Amino acid sequence: MEFKNLKETQSALLEMAKIIDQKCREHNITYWICTGTVLGAVRNKGFIQWDDDLDMCFPVADHRKLVKVLREEVVTKYPHYILYNDNRPFPHYSEYLADTRIMSNRLYPIKIDLVKVKSIPNTTEAIQNDIDRVNLLAYIFDQKKELKIQNQDLVQKHLFKGSFLFKRERYLKNFIEYVEGLDSIDKTHVYENIYNDIFFSRAVKPYQYEDLFPLQELEFEGYKFFAPRDTTTYLSNLYGENFITPPPEKMRKPYSKSLDNNKLSVFLTRKLIWTLYMLKAIKGSFTLPAKIKRLKQKSI
Repeated sequence: MEFKNLKETQSALLEMAKIIDQKCREHNITYWICTGTVLGAVRNKGFIQWDDDLDMCFPVADHRKLVKVLREEVVTKYPHYILYNDNRPFPHYSEYLADTRIMSNRLYPIKIDLVKVKSIPNTTEAIQNDIDRVNLLAYIFDQKKELKIQNQDLVQKHLFKGSFLFKRERYLKNFIEYVEGLDSIDKTHVYENIYNDIFFSRAVKPYQYEDLFPLQELEFEGYKFFAPRDTTTYLSNLYGENFITPPPEKMRKPYSKSLDNNKLSVFLTRKLIWTLYMLKAIKGSFTLPAKIKRLKQKSI
């Protein structure tokens, strides 16, 4: 398979990942490569041939430390790198370290997803509360068409009350504050990516402490990165027991439709990101009310 600038993109992502790994080791920050990046490491010790992103997971407290280090020691040293949340008009549940020299779909700099991992008490109530909060997030941000939620008080508070303007962003702020409180490492807890399974085609169960820890080192493109202890359990949960077998050839394509050298300056690229996310927020303010109206009609 040929795809313009894919190798250059993978090389740029790997360089960022090496810098993150080095900073984590220097500052005693816990991380592990995750999702498709682990799959690539296990399957062929490197990138999945057609992959154009890279994912790294961090416990919540370590994520806070990492972002501070990246802002103070990396973005200042390498001006072509940026943090997405430093250039968005509203806080977001995701954070990316991005290389502005290559653009995905001519709009967004290529990036490493710096994924927060929640530490959740292993009780039915705490796990269901987390599921409800993530499902509401997925519904509000159009990742799920139907809202499945047990705690109707969340719906009343965050959907049925308050101004329609930037309602999504207000809930997102509340959701981020909730996640920031799930920052302990406890052997009795279960662990979930910040967005659970809303970006997967299958239901994903929470991980047990021993599925992840102690971390191991795996080879990825000739470099050693930290990875979950039990990669078989980890990957089976995400992709099924047959995870080692590549998908049909028609599905072997990058997430991006195009990868191009960026012709904009870093300054203009930052402004572009801010504008794109502001336009998304404004659009959401005017499309969400219709979904809320349908919910109210169902509840009558």
